[in-house]
Amino acid sequence: MSKKTAATWSDAAELAAPLIQVNILADSQPLQASQMLLELIAGAGEYADASSLGDLYCRLGNCRVILHDPAAIRDFEAALEYAEKSGKLYLKVDILHSLARTFIAFGDTNSALQYCEKAINLGRTLDDQAMFAQILMTLGLAFAVAQQFERSIEIYAEAAALCRARADKLGLARVLNNWADVLTNSFEVSRDTGFAADVQILDEAILYGRQALDLAEECESFRFQLLTIETLAHAMEVHGMYEVALVELEAGMSKLGGHGFVKEELDIQVRLGALELQLSQAGPAVIRLSKARELALGLGSYPHFADLLKTLSTAYEAAGDFAKALAVYKECHIVTLKSHDQQAQISAQIFAAKLDLDKLQRETESHKSRVSQLENYNRSLNVLVREDSLTGLPNRRALQEHLERVAVTHIGTITFALLDIDHFKRVNDNFSHLIGDEVLRHFGQLIRSCLRAGDMAARIGGEEFALVLERARGSRSVDVCERIRKAIQSYDWSVIAPTLHITASFGITHVKASDDLKSMMERADSALYRAKQAGRNRIEKA
Repeated sequence: MSKKTAATWSDAAELAAPLIQVNILADSQPLQASQMLLELIAGAGEYADASSLGDLYCRLGNCRVILHDPAAIRDFEAALEYAEKSGKLYLKVDILHSLARTFIAFGDTNSALQYCEKAINLGRTLDDQAMFAQILMTLGLAFAVAQQFERSIEIYAEAAALCRARADKLGLARVLNNWADVLTNSFEVSRDTGFAADVQILDEAILYGRQALDLAEECESFRFQLLTIETLAHAMEVHGMYEVALVELEAGMSKLGGHGFVKEELDIQVRLGALELQLSQAGPAVIRLSKARELALGLGSYPHFADLLKTLSTAYEAAGDFAKALAVYKECHIVTLKSHDQQAQISAQIFAAKLDLDKLQRETESHKSRVSQLENYNRSLNVLVREDSLTGLPNRRALQEHLERVAVTHIGTITFALLDIDHFKRVNDNFSHLIGDEVLRHFGQLIRSCLRAGDMAARIGGEEFALVLERARGSRSVDVCERIRKAIQSYDWSVIAPTLHITASFGITHVKASDDLKSMMERADSALYRAKQAGRNRIEKA
């Protein structure tokens, strides 16, 4: 960095020129960009404003996420502290959103959803549709990582509408690219788990991928063009269109290669090698993947190195060079073990950073005015009488109040459902009541994560829960409950106890103008009884 950039600064205007350079380097050379940002932070003068320092730390965190460095969370912690001092809500929302993306990058989906929710709640007060669309994209990605594909697609549809309304072509390209990726992944998951997979999903993925690529070309974003080409080719490959995907990727590399986006180009080279293997072109695949291996070694931190080596070993085997295939396979095994060790270290660092982040936020809350503390206390009292303490869901009282409110304006579109954990007594008897409590907590969190905007879930006693679904008449109500039922059935309950598996039965009824809670529950309970009599893990309508 030049002496001018590293010099002491106090005013945001003095940062304009160096930050232009940082923006240019952030995607292609994040390490150099982060070094520049560290120098700018070190050069902060005595009177440097808090919002500028918060912005610098936020940018530094984003660069470190690209480098897969968990120190990013520490940067965002510092950024949040300066954002609180500055009182700039826009900066705080940006930091919370960046934290959500960071936790996705490091595989912590629960924390990502938590920070997305914080960013959305705070962001609503700003009425910034561009920022809101970006947060929705991150939220959609978090649900996609959790394999809640239907929920992810609903969110992407909302984000796409916002981008179209603002004529935001690059934003729309990002949404469509993510949407295409989710469709392809959902097809693969369905296929690999033995469920019927509709090939039309892949046709739709290819359509959205093509639209995203066209928009990225209009915006002249080289890096994003590489990303969209790889997404498009992935959908084509899963569809069995190997030759078309190969031509698409080679044309993209010929046009866009050499602009400094090494990781993105490596991803494409690995996919090209895999496609050549599918087309029985083992020799070219070996040459391509061997070059990619050398490039990845030079890069030093390629996140998909083990996958590259695995594909290269397969290529050598297909070419008949079994000695090299074995050597590369052994190298892949060593890299995988090291990756596990590194991931364990990263997880420990993230855990420690999260504790400090939580501590910072607690300390920030403790400095609020007495009036705010009293308001929070009153709100807490209100929650206590309306919330189930074990699951955090609304209780029966809150359920009745909610029904009374929505019945005024939505009586013709409300569906009420009862759901009951199947054979819950066996959980308590065979595993313990402590495990039973953990099942109830996870169950409550799971159904909450599956709800749409405006829906409500409540625990009304024991293992029995209730749902109030707006805009869900006819078959739509069954579709919503079916999504929740599948999420419960496919959830990895072994994280609570080995061999544990949980399912639920549903009874649903449409709400009538003459209904009270008792009459709704009687009809839904009758349907629930039929679901249990019919074998459980199913849905019945009253």
